[in-house]
Amino acid sequence: MQINPRAIPRAVKPNQNEGESSGSGQSTIDVGSTAPAFTLNDAAENLPHHMSKALERGPLLIGIYKSSCEASKTTFPFMEKLHQAYPALTIWGIAQDSPNVTRSFTRRTGVSFPMLIDDNNYAVSRAYDIVATPTLFLIDRSGVVLWQRMGFQKASIHELSTVIADLFDVPSVDILAGNEAVPAWVPG
Repeated sequence: MQINPRAIPRAVKPNQNEGESSGSGQSTIDVGSTAPAFTLNDAAENLPHHMSKALERGPLLIGIYKSSCEASKTTFPFMEKLHQAYPALTIWGIAQDSPNVTRSFTRRTGVSFPMLIDDNNYAVSRAYDIVATPTLFLIDRSGVVLWQRMGFQKASIHELSTVIADLFDVPSVDILAGNEAVPAWVPG
């Protein structure tokens, strides 16, 4: 798959225009900002994963989460569906948990993409200014945040699939199909 160079991120924070402050006191790295670079080890084999190397291959979707969070438990199976639907996209989970708890979460959610450990006092979570879990960031090859959301909302997952499809210039996949029993949103 080739990346569509004309793909312009249409997604912005809900109820907010690009560049506006949310006024809610909650913040995170905004769409259009440069994502902080990081290197974290995975929970499976303790191998390092470098954001810079991932971006050399193409866009990166990261999901920063806590395994005890209900919204995270709902989000990660959908991230796996994105992983299956868009194989050219690199996806990483970033856990605010121990490697053992992360491996258990990986098994329970059926995730096959790398799950990284945000150790060292949550350095990556702090760099991305996380105020809720999960928080997802879609980052382009140049390190710019194209899309971000906190929590779980079906509409946001659908929107993310559309943004990814536009980015790769491929048809969008309905990753919500067959999941009618999943609520429209899940509190974190």
